[in-house]
Amino acid sequence: METADYTDVEINLETWIGVDRHVHCILSAKCDVPLTNYTLCFSMLAPCEVVAGTSVVKTVAGYSELRFENDVLGTGQALGFALKYRGNMTPSNRSWLPKGAYLRTDTGTILPVHIAPRGLDETYTTKLPQRDPDMTSQSLMLVPEPESWKPVGGHTNVSAGFQLDKSWEEADHIDCADAVEALAGRNNIGPFVSRAGVPLQLSHKEALAHDAYELLISERGVKLHTGGSAGTFYGCISLLNLKLLYDGVIPCGYISDSPRFEWRGQHLDCARHYYDPDKLLHLLDLMALLKLNRFHWHFCDDEAFRLEVESYPELWQNSGMRGEGRLVPGIYGAADGPQGGTYSLVFAKHLVEHAKAMFIEVMPEVEVPAHSWAVLQIYPDLRDIDDQSNETSIHGYQNNTINPALPQTWTYLETLLKEVAGIFPFAHLHLGCDERPPDAWRKSPAVERLKADQNLETQDDVQGWMMEKLGAYTRSLGVRPAAWQEAAKGANAGINNDAILFSWTQQGPGLEAARLGYCVVMTPAAHAYWDIAPSGNLNEIGANWAGITSLADSVNWDPVPENEPELEGTIIGAQGCLWSEAVLQDANMETMMVPRILGIAEVTWATRSNKPDAARIEEKAACFSKLFGAIGWHQDVRD
Repeated sequence: METADYTDVEINLETWIGVDRHVHCILSAKCDVPLTNYTLCFSMLAPCEVVAGTSVVKTVAGYSELRFENDVLGTGQALGFALKYRGNMTPSNRSWLPKGAYLRTDTGTILPVHIAPRGLDETYTTKLPQRDPDMTSQSLMLVPEPESWKPVGGHTNVSAGFQLDKSWEEADHIDCADAVEALAGRNNIGPFVSRAGVPLQLSHKEALAHDAYELLISERGVKLHTGGSAGTFYGCISLLNLKLLYDGVIPCGYISDSPRFEWRGQHLDCARHYYDPDKLLHLLDLMALLKLNRFHWHFCDDEAFRLEVESYPELWQNSGMRGEGRLVPGIYGAADGPQGGTYSLVFAKHLVEHAKAMFIEVMPEVEVPAHSWAVLQIYPDLRDIDDQSNETSIHGYQNNTINPALPQTWTYLETLLKEVAGIFPFAHLHLGCDERPPDAWRKSPAVERLKADQNLETQDDVQGWMMEKLGAYTRSLGVRPAAWQEAAKGANAGINNDAILFSWTQQGPGLEAARLGYCVVMTPAAHAYWDIAPSGNLNEIGANWAGITSLADSVNWDPVPENEPELEGTIIGAQGCLWSEAVLQDANMETMMVPRILGIAEVTWATRSNKPDAARIEEKAACFSKLFGAIGWHQDVRD
């Protein structure tokens, strides 16, 4: 059989969002011999269906394969078709257009397809114009806002850095200054420590909390009073930021500062997009510069399990890469692949050590019972063989929920959780528990037997029983369990076991959980999800199910209602989240986080009375553009 020659074939897919809110496409090609007998493969942000012009032969969540009744495609010929998102999803920007397209011929040849979105402005920017701090202002340009700042007039030149005296060695806090120097050095914003710098004197102050500090900045030098090593580190971070933002000439005055909340976090979804390990380390550096102290590492979901665990190596070996011929197809722009990667245990240990040096703790997440599609492709016996529920998740995955009524489920979960918990010394383990499809377990005979044995009535009761048992096992390991807000569901109030719940859809579920006595971390999507687009502009990237999340939105809220101050003790903080469905390359993470990550830094550290308003956070963001640029943090990368 003669093999076709595709050397000079050029295939294009023009795409746009119509006024009908459908996604319209025109497939065309330039080639000497027309193409026939092929399948068009691509991915969308969420599940879609055909409106006209083609037919679907395969879908996995947002990944689709299409065939055309008249598939002749050559020079001067084109095929038009239209798609619509399922349910009430409405495409609003470039992220909703097809990604990672290619043709697969019936002989197995893969041909790349160039996607040409219509109507995009490649010069579009959301980057704020860089601004220098006002040297005459009585306010201080720091993020987060210090608890107290009292200027005394004058400035001191710290451009050469800071010289440490013997007090640092006597206090045994020299490693804090070394950590800031190392942070500055690898991000090209040093020096911090220098023999040629201005004197920086350290002293311990019993009245201060361990993470509090005071700075007395004068023309003769700087005095740093701290309650503990964390306060020493944060005081040094403030000096490093001031040095950079004020071009080495910083205002003289007195800072008294301490964080409002214990939990000041940032989450990153590394399951839907694999980030280079150095990118994770860079994110930790940015967190440290903003005094964030909890990294929520989400490395497993429907799409992948990326941590190289020893107990179940098939997990990462079979799901870490996606694309043509892989267990996971070209979801979220992976095209024919192979695309992706996994994180070694050596790197996980390095990540923990890198974070720990900057007073950041790492919390891993093992997502159960839903969001487990890839896991279930590898270990199908974690589902009841007689289960006819055929649930479909909100992301379009069919049968993605682990069954808690099977003994092999508990062997798997307990073995896996024990290993993962042992890797991360923070001794906190997030167990997932969000977005269980409503039909999950509805037609499982094994679950029906479990209900009868345990006096359970609903699927929520089953989930609550599962999470309580899983939480108790986690506790037996000496590890504190955590989970998303849904883990409080069920007749017995859900997970219990001193678990921390993360309220994500909005603040309401978190408030309810806090009133029940749960410790709660607030991460409401409308204020703290960086994967939600910051505006309705077509040129943005991101989802829209929570509306838009602007820079102003990132600070215009408070984790604790003003009329329920008694919840201040159980709402332990807040965190930003970045889910990676719209991420096509690592740098998209930087564009989506910055500048809105400034908002979560302010909300978690600053007091209610001195937290910046919308105008103030925009002013700060413009000044901090200098820092982002200096550390190589891209603010304007889209496709």
